[in-house]
Amino acid sequence: MAELEWSNHPIVERPTDEEILLLANGSQADKELLKQWHKQYHKRIEASEEDPLNSGFTLEPWEHAEHSLGNYSTTMIYGGNRSSKTEFSSRAVVKAALSNPNSEIVCFAQDADASVRIQQRAVFRYLPPEFKKKSKSEMEYLNFTHKNGFTGASFILPNGSTVYFHTYSQFIANRGKFEGLELGSKTPKWHNLGLWLDEYLEDGDLVETMRFRLATRNSKLLISFTPIDGHTPFVASYLKDAETLQTRKAELLNNEDVPFVQVNHKKDAGIVYFHSALNPFGGYERIRKELQHSPREQILTRAYGIPVKSMTTLFPLFSTNVHVCSELPDLSPETHTIYQVVDPAGARNYVSIWAAVDQHGYVTVLREWPDEQTHGRWAEFGDPKWKFGPASKKIGHDVRGYVELFDEVEEELDVGVFERIGDSRFFASENDDNIDLFDQFADHDMHFVPSDGRNENMGLAALDEWFKYNPNAEIDAANRPIIQIHESCGNLIYSILNYGAQGKKDEPLKDFIDALRYLRMANHGEGPEHYDSQSIGVIRRTTGGY
Repeated sequence: MAELEWSNHPIVERPTDEEILLLANGSQADKELLKQWHKQYHKRIEASEEDPLNSGFTLEPWEHAEHSLGNYSTTMIYGGNRSSKTEFSSRAVVKAALSNPNSEIVCFAQDADASVRIQQRAVFRYLPPEFKKKSKSEMEYLNFTHKNGFTGASFILPNGSTVYFHTYSQFIANRGKFEGLELGSKTPKWHNLGLWLDEYLEDGDLVETMRFRLATRNSKLLISFTPIDGHTPFVASYLKDAETLQTRKAELLNNEDVPFVQVNHKKDAGIVYFHSALNPFGGYERIRKELQHSPREQILTRAYGIPVKSMTTLFPLFSTNVHVCSELPDLSPETHTIYQVVDPAGARNYVSIWAAVDQHGYVTVLREWPDEQTHGRWAEFGDPKWKFGPASKKIGHDVRGYVELFDEVEEELDVGVFERIGDSRFFASENDDNIDLFDQFADHDMHFVPSDGRNENMGLAALDEWFKYNPNAEIDAANRPIIQIHESCGNLIYSILNYGAQGKKDEPLKDFIDALRYLRMANHGEGPEHYDSQSIGVIRRTTGGY
């Protein structure tokens, strides 16, 4: 018999060379068996390619992601390179649209090109063959080309389900366009998926807005993300307090245990890490070869989908799990000395932080103004550069207004400020009456000293020292960073996570970084110190406090 050609496949098992040789040289019945084996083998492969939804293969991470969709309102997929996160997500969209009648499902991508080239093509690939033909009727509309994607960036199935494709910039430009949507299905027969966000790099505003669109039909949110450049505070908020349910050995990290499945009960979210090695179609051997001598952080991200700090960040060790606290220390003159730092601006609100230094030199940032919870983001991610957010919009305080505002914050904290530090250059600028800010605040009995004027890079390097700890050892009294930041300081935390000294691209993030830098360079660069109230009087502006 003529020699049969066997295609290679990573999952479907073909006979061994020995089995092929034995059957090919055997009886006529053996030869017929080999032909049937060959036919069925290639028929199985062909079916998986023609109809991957019904005849494809379910990978191990997909099983955990489906379980998460069934048990939590949000499912987050962090994927390494070629880890199949897009394949699973597009398959879930199609399965939900087909299984749940009259669904409304919205898919978001980074931009129009990514939407067509990646997201829409993947969704089309998972439509069963009978739905891939152009159709246009009263209840059904579907037209797709590989060049342009779905006509109208949407399609309607015979069961009334509609899938829409949008970009994040469309949401930013016109939020009203998304009002009135009722995502998901009223009568779901499978996981009631309503929203898929792919490569979501924004600050969470879209999620908060669309959450109300999901609530009406109790539908699910799916987020897929490859954390190549680290993670945003939005992502960090899901990782904080996450409980690891299952780990796997990381071959490229000497078989150390890395997260595989997690749950964040506070967020009602399941988190699944799609490891590149678990996708037999993704070319893992090439990925493995490329990464085997790479830094640990890059391996974690590229091979295991684990978010680490951005490669460009100035503060690579900063972690919301380590440096952010949910409770303030018990403050008293005996245990803590309070500092305030103000970084003013002419066209924007002044930025201020309050910090406490204890008798061992550990620093806790207590409060910020303007705070994120009340005033929104100080800086927002844009394309291609950062932009100032709502918190920066000038409220219109004069010096007296700021004095009253600072007094209110300190009354609420119940503290007296020992030293106030102001940006040396801006505070020294004189107004039309030749009076600088030092004198203007002093006229209201609020006295500031100038910030350290040394090189900015020196201050940033010194600030980075505050964040250092041993990430490979347990956090305890001996292994802890010098600084912690209270969780209410959202704008400061956001700035630390994302500021990379990229000039004008991330300039809006700089204000809160400057305020923290001025604090670090207090006391002639040695950093703020604790002074016992018995040895020096505390300078106070409020009647309360200690």
